[in-house]
Amino acid sequence: MNTKHLIHLFLAAAILFTTAACENEKREDDKELIRVDAAPHANLVNQAKQDWTWISGTTWIITSIEGQAPLQNTTLWLRFEDHTWMSGSAGCNHLSASYDRRGIDGLKITQIAATKMHCAQPQGTMQQESRFLHILANTDAYHAEPNTLTLSTNAITMLTFTRADPTE
Repeated sequence: MNTKHLIHLFLAAAILFTTAACENEKREDDKELIRVDAAPHANLVNQAKQDWTWISGTTWIITSIEGQAPLQNTTLWLRFEDHTWMSGSAGCNHLSASYDRRGIDGLKITQIAATKMHCAQPQGTMQQESRFLHILANTDAYHAEPNTLTLSTNAITMLTFTRADPTE
């Protein structure tokens, strides 16, 4: 055998030994390699980024809190700005907060700050406002259609909004 054949034989043996070692390690760990096509997920994330352009910069008026209409004579609204800042009204007090979009439909609202006015009328305004702010702080996902925005916690729709001007 010449040197060239010996080198090829040695390389083939090394490859077989390495493959066998990997197979044994795989069996010992009892783990299987799962191949996932990430393209569909990446496409959904890209679509969510495009959708956010019509969500941000729009004023969203609340239509329900945990499935119930807000108190009459109260207006609760949110407006997401382009980056990570949002503003709104909790019915009595104005608010601002930071937000972070995660993946396809994840949303985390943090650093919520609100003015400190007290509104006695209509009765229950302050309780409604407290509940609204609590839900915002616990929001983990959103879903949007052209004129409707919902915010959810643990896959349960908690807040539903409608676009302030559907012709925007």
